[in-house]
Amino acid sequence: MNKYLKELIELSKYDKKMADLVPLEENIKKPLTQLQVKIKNLTNKLEKLEEEIKNLLLKKSKNELLISELKEKLNKIAEKISKVKTIRESKALALEEDLAKEQIEAANEEIAKFEKAIEAKKEQKDEIKKEIEQLEAECVIVQSDIQSKLDVLEEQKQAIFKNKEKLVQSMDSKIYKFYEKIKKWAGNSAVSPVKKQACMGCFMKINEKTYIDVIKSDEITTCPHCGRVLYIEEE
Repeated sequence: MNKYLKELIELSKYDKKMADLVPLEENIKKPLTQLQVKIKNLTNKLEKLEEEIKNLLLKKSKNELLISELKEKLNKIAEKISKVKTIRESKALALEEDLAKEQIEAANEEIAKFEKAIEAKKEQKDEIKKEIEQLEAECVIVQSDIQSKLDVLEEQKQAIFKNKEKLVQSMDSKIYKFYEKIKKWAGNSAVSPVKKQACMGCFMKINEKTYIDVIKSDEITTCPHCGRVLYIEEE
C-alpha cells in the first residue's frame, strides 16, 4: 500500500475515534445534564411565582388604598349628614354612603381572595425550593461518579491526540493539507472505504479503472463523484 495512503487511513481513523468519544462524553454527562435541566425549570417556576406574588401584593395594596379612601369619604359623608337640611339631600347622601360601604365590602373580599392566592403560591414556592435542594444534593453525588468516568475518557482523548500529532509531524505537509481540505466538507469521512465497488462516503458506484486503482493502492485514489480518498478495508 502507498505510504501516503496508509498515513491518510490512519489519520482518518484517529479523527473518527476522537469523534466517537463526543457522544460517549455526552452520554456520561446526561444524568447530570438532566438534573440541571430540572433545576433550571424549577428555578424558572420559582421566579414566575415570585412575580405572580408581587403582582398580587400590588393588587392587594391598591384595594387597601381604595378602602382607606372610601373610609375617608364615609367620614365626610357623615359630616355632611349631620348638617343636612332637606330630605332630598339626606337620601342622596344615604345612597352615596351605601355605595361606599358596598365598595369597601367588595374591596375586602378582593383582599381576602388575594391573600389566599398569595398563601397558596408561597406554599408552592416552599415545595419547589425543597425539590431544588434535593436535586442539587443529587447533582453532587452524580458529579462525583461522572468525573471519574470523564477522567478515564480524557486519558483516551489525550492518547489519541498524541498519536495523531506524532503521525501529523511525520507526514508530508502537502498530504496533510490535502486531507484537511477534503475534511472541511467531508468531515470524518474524508477517507472512505470501498465496498461492492461503491464509495462508502457518497455511496456511488465507481468505474472499473478507479476500482482497480483502489485495489492496487499504489497511489492515492479519490472518488470521481465526491472527491474522497478511497481505500479497500483489510479483512
